[in-house]
Amino acid sequence: MALPDAWARTTAFFADADAGLDTAPDAHARITADSRTDSRTDSGTGSALRTGARRGPRARRRRAGAIAAATVALGGVVAALLPAGVAAADPSASAWRRLRVCESSDNYRTNTGNGHYGAYQFDLATWRSVGGGGYPNKASKAEQDARALILYRERGWQPWQCAAILGLREDSDARSGQISDIHVGAANGGTAKGDTGNTGTSAGSTRVPAFPGGSHWYVYGETDPHIKTFQDRMHARGYFPVGTGQFGPNTLKMVKRLQRLNGLVPNGYLGPNTWRLAWTGKYSSAGTTARPIRVPAFPGGSHWYVYGETNPHIKTFQDRMHARGYFPVGTGQFGPNTLKMVKRLQRLNGLVPNGYLGPNTWRLAWTGKY
Repeated sequence: MALPDAWARTTAFFADADAGLDTAPDAHARITADSRTDSRTDSGTGSALRTGARRGPRARRRRAGAIAAATVALGGVVAALLPAGVAAADPSASAWRRLRVCESSDNYRTNTGNGHYGAYQFDLATWRSVGGGGYPNKASKAEQDARALILYRERGWQPWQCAAILGLREDSDARSGQISDIHVGAANGGTAKGDTGNTGTSAGSTRVPAFPGGSHWYVYGETDPHIKTFQDRMHARGYFPVGTGQFGPNTLKMVKRLQRLNGLVPNGYLGPNTWRLAWTGKYSSAGTTARPIRVPAFPGGSHWYVYGETNPHIKTFQDRMHARGYFPVGTGQFGPNTLKMVKRLQRLNGLVPNGYLGPNTWRLAWTGKY
């Protein structure tokens, strides 16, 4: 789905189109129905023929003229809603609005309490994977729309259950990974709050440097200092070895895994989308030669940390989970967010999800699945 360069026009395509789209689909349905009636009249079959016969040729000509005028008027409305440069094959503003209505009653500010936020019901991990910061429901309509489109370009309609319910179809841009024409503008996803509700910083604050290759994508066999920048970033996330600038078999394997984990075609090319994933995408070093992970000793001794406590060691645990993608940053307070995260970590790794932060759960923050 190609978007125009100016995000202001994209906003009109999504959120601002609501005012006109409430009636446009119905008007189109009426025109289509009338056109079918005229077609049946011309064919000389059915009750429509008898109705047309009673009206006479002059009445039919007037009716055809009215339909043509309505069609032209509707075309003007649709053209006004679509920004310049948007191909007709792209999912329409109406399709996006239907998706939002199904997902969230078209409420950009909704927080359902089940870990999904905003008009498109992003969970925080997915929101971060498309470059979002803070909470989705605190972001502007324009930003939510843009990040939904990024997700569509990377994974098609797959992330939204409502898309299957509504029967939405993917176009050629779905899963293409082509997002360089999507301009988010000033992101304002709000400030990530800690368990206290009044501390912390945005989890999406990681700055992604611009892709340095321009229209050139780096491929297997090349050597370039920018490839080293990419490798060093992945090295910092646990991939081994350190960057050399040479796009060899280890880097090829890592690039394909990064692409696969984030819904891109694993073609092994280092382009702008894969570059961005080094900072924002999901990544696990499973199946690669990973650096040994040093797990600090559990600092509590015989004391297990529990809900309601505040301790700097709890912050160490929270910060480690934040580095692995959990949101928000550590505050040292064992509040409801931390309790939820601890239970999930325990459940995913075969422990009883009792919510206690003991030595086994502590270790899982460095070595467990999450």
